[in-house]
Amino acid sequence: MATTAYLLIRTSEAVRNNGYLKALEDLRTLPEIKSVEPVSGLYDCVVRVEAPMKLIFVVHKIIAKSWVERVHVLRVDGPVLTVLESEEAQTARLMRQREIMKAYRAGLPHPPVPEPELHAGPAGTEEAWMKRLMRQREIIRAHYQKQPAAATPALVR
Repeated sequence: MATTAYLLIRTSEAVRNNGYLKALEDLRTLPEIKSVEPVSGLYDCVVRVEAPMKLIFVVHKIIAKSWVERVHVLRVDGPVLTVLESEEAQTARLMRQREIMKAYRAGLPHPPVPEPELHAGPAGTEEAWMKRLMRQREIIRAHYQKQPAAATPALVR
């Protein structure tokens, strides 16, 4: 299966001023490149690539050209296989959602949510954890009680 991508390529200033068409022809000689289109804007051309190998190899071939300043890769993902919802089905789904919302506003109780199960681990784990936290608190309090209040520095003349 071939990898399809679009590459946005920015050429160097020297090539933009002189030799732009020759650079585009140079790109067209690569076998993985299906089309090369000049564009205006931040990038100078858009290249459509269909590579039977990893796309990074093709990108490195292009970057190796002395006149290439920057390459931005837009990889084409596979086709979306989900069936689009018909307008009637979408309308019916929205009407069901509206009916449910009206019923909740009218006082229909919400479905019960199961209580989360708390797993404390083996017996005694929670107590050991609490003891460790309390010990850490004591150490922190003792540390701050030992330190004298920050004295204001004397003016040095």
